Amino acid sequence: MTSYGVGHPAPHRGRIANALLFAALLAAPLAWSAQLLLNYGLASHACFPQTRPKAAPGPGWEWLHSALLGINLVALAIAIAATVISLFIWRRTSDEAHGGHEHLIEAGEGRTRFFAVWGVWSGVWFIIQILFGTIAAVGGIGCGS
Repeated sequence: MTSYGVGHPAPHRGRIANALLFAALLAAPLAWSAQLLLNYGLASHACFPQTRPKAAPGPGWEWLHSALLGINLVALAIAIAATVISLFIWRRTSDEAHGGHEHLIEAGEGRTRFFAVWGVWSGVWFIIQILFGTIAAVGGIGCGS
């Protein structure tokens, strides 16, 4: 490919470990998934443990609000950390290929910074989703009538 003037698609691949790159890219969506599944499972079992739903979580479920808040805060911390790491990787590999963020797809080079910028943007969106899930979980569990 060098005879055509095309360099390696990830010239800075040695500067960032693949495990760190993919952890930064995937940690936020995995944290959101865990938050969603754990919150849904705990809250729904508290309200619907048998064939008929309860009006409110019964005795023995006093810890539920604290657990949901804890799950949400851990997921939020993981998503924020992954986004910050992605931003660090983006800045560290910003000179991997010519152009700024608007040239990521057009240039066809700079795979490491391409993944890093996706880690930043997906991290931001998953942080927002986790925050909305936190509002719903902490706002109170209404089991229905």
